Amino acid sequence: MNAEVFIRTRAEQYRYSESMPTIGPLVAYPLTPRGEDGRLLTSSFEQLVDSAIDAGANAVGVLGSTGGFAYMPRSARKRITRSAVEVADGRAPVIVGVGALSTAEVLANLAEAHSVGASGALLQPMAYQPLTFDEIYGLYKDASAATEIPLWVYNNPSTTGHRFSVEQLTKIGRLSAVAGFKDRAANATDAKDRMDRIAAAMPPRTARQIDWGFSGDGHGAQVLLAGATAWHSGLAGVLPEICVAIAQAATSGHAPHARVLQRQLTPLSIIVRQYGGIRTAHSIAQMLGLDAGELPRPLAPLPADARTLVRMALAGISVPDAPTPDEAAAPQVELQGAEPHGAEPDDAEPDGAGSASAAAAEKIVLGARAAAGPTGAAETEGPAATADAAYPVAEPRAEQESAADDAD
Repeated sequence: MNAEVFIRTRAEQYRYSESMPTIGPLVAYPLTPRGEDGRLLTSSFEQLVDSAIDAGANAVGVLGSTGGFAYMPRSARKRITRSAVEVADGRAPVIVGVGALSTAEVLANLAEAHSVGASGALLQPMAYQPLTFDEIYGLYKDASAATEIPLWVYNNPSTTGHRFSVEQLTKIGRLSAVAGFKDRAANATDAKDRMDRIAAAMPPRTARQIDWGFSGDGHGAQVLLAGATAWHSGLAGVLPEICVAIAQAATSGHAPHARVLQRQLTPLSIIVRQYGGIRTAHSIAQMLGLDAGELPRPLAPLPADARTLVRMALAGISVPDAPTPDEAAAPQVELQGAEPHGAEPDDAEPDGAGSASAAAAEKIVLGARAAAGPTGAAETEGPAATADAAYPVAEPRAEQESAADDAD
């Protein structure tokens, strides 16, 4: 047996064996705090990882979009991954972003992630020259043949410029080492449709083993209620308690409670769509007292008015006590009493566009911005912040419908 066949056989075992890590229902993506010189602020990073796991996150994703993977040299990636694995200490799997511009760099990242104990890898098709699907498929095929850890396919069109179709994910999902998807959907209905169509086109055994994950901080409850097995969340890296509560409610039969909790994140999800997850998470971490260091240049912090809105959003977040045993034993009673017969549930509405909760959040966001003044009265940082404050916080509805945040 040659080396390639051996590796393929070993990789395929991940899909069909008990060694496959269970990463849902919540995967938290912490940011990667670094000093002005680019060095890792190890204590802050380890605090984020530990806090997410202690709060109940089922897995931790490091070096995602919020983690700034695109700005990391390989030496830093290895150090960050090792640190996360050591902090996790077997309490939760660690999934590592391995995306890079070249296949050779991706394979090197995969090998190093495995060498320091990562449980799995997250791969998106990074490109400077736009890639054809044949080229993208070739990337995943090469990664699947070479990897020694399970592979998740990442559909993040806002950063990669490529939006995976159902047919494309179906083809890639048949590769031996592919364990699951971190997909994008406009809403719960879209998520369910994508899952159903991909599963119907796959061999039944493969479909049963795939981890059906979705990203998007604005509709975690909705995709879990639609049948997704994992919600990948950048906000969970800095606000793990509320995100864990959402995931637990959504997966324990308490749909109304999950939706109520989810609405608390709507204002932040709007800011994430406008400014990106890495900037938003960085500001949140600072406001919570963490030494978050500096964003990698040329990235700049949120402008003053957006930070004011983040503070307002944080003030409105509370995590109520878990449902009592009686409530947990009767989820259907809660569900029937929460929504009128025939009503359209929140999870059928697009995240950001068309939903009453998102529209209300936009009104609050815009009203607060006007009250804060053009420079953000609550927090100013000189001429640069004043200029940045001119940018709108809420997107036009037409753009919201097609936006794909990079929160994680």
